[in-house]
Amino acid sequence: MRVWPLLLLSLAAAAPAAPALDDCAVDAEAAQHALNTLRASSHVCGDRRWPAAPPLRWHAALGEASRRYAVELATLDRLNHIGADGATLRTRLHEAGYVMRVSGENLAGGPETLDEALAQWLASPTHCENLMTAEFEDFGLACVTGPGKLQRYWVLQMAASAGRRPRSSPDQSP
Repeated sequence: MRVWPLLLLSLAAAAPAAPALDDCAVDAEAAQHALNTLRASSHVCGDRRWPAAPPLRWHAALGEASRRYAVELATLDRLNHIGADGATLRTRLHEAGYVMRVSGENLAGGPETLDEALAQWLASPTHCENLMTAEFEDFGLACVTGPGKLQRYWVLQMAASAGRRPRSSPDQSP
């Protein structure tokens, strides 16, 4: 008599199924164009006008870190900059192999498109400031859909590597 296969089948049936998640198909080139178009103009973030900022470039490690965190957010159906295990953005970037000098993270839940997510971030002073921070040089972006209340989870991570010299344009930051 084979008890193990029946026991394994019973355990598998009792375990809760992981939610079905899908990437929202973020195109790195299109995202880079959208972000850099936005950064090419000055913006008012809260009570402060931020000047145009230098362009960002796609960084694969930031893209992967963003994707992994978007999956976590969609799985847990929540938005929070501190991961379920207590991980911070610095931790997530370090685990992705990116040693940062400075970094920022924007999260959004619900927007159907990148344009909608960008509009939501521009309407929030803190998120807008992140978008316009001149010190950021690299970015990664991900969107994951899940069955939760927000349905789409966007993660934008922007940073500058500790290995690169800071940009020497003091007029680019507020």
